[in-house]
Amino acid sequence: MPLETLLKSLLTGPFSFEARPEPVAGDLRMSWGIAILLLSLFYSRGKKGSFQRIQFLAHAVRLPEGRQDVRELFEGRLRPADLSVRVEPWLNRAVTFGHALKLLSVDKGQSVSLTPRGAEIANIIANTPDVLTDERTFLSQIAPRLTENTLTKIWRMEDLL
Repeated sequence: MPLETLLKSLLTGPFSFEARPEPVAGDLRMSWGIAILLLSLFYSRGKKGSFQRIQFLAHAVRLPEGRQDVRELFEGRLRPADLSVRVEPWLNRAVTFGHALKLLSVDKGQSVSLTPRGAEIANIIANTPDVLTDERTFLSQIAPRLTENTLTKIWRMEDLL
């Protein structure tokens, strides 16, 4: 079969498309990561947070078990040393993209804050009922209550001493 005939049959033949689940985990999708970052800052005091704060929230929000552990910490049923926290690699990419999109400002590599545009988009996400429901609920409850003192205890595990 000549190449022209093959191309013609491929280009004029029937075509169908069926949506399939995305094969990439949620925490590797930048749309999810940027949305979580924006919500984390939106619900934090002053619409800003240290890298330590946003790393903690990013790790805690990922899984139902992590969200439950943090809730139990704030209810006094777990100690800070009982939590296992890891640094989320996707968060740095989300910060970089958010900064490039002018949704965030980064202050001396120490903290991140929402720009007016970022706050506007975070507000839209926060007020869309069927988007990131579990994550929004968790962040709206925990982010305002999370203090730097609590973060220090969690990250440094001072209760073990």
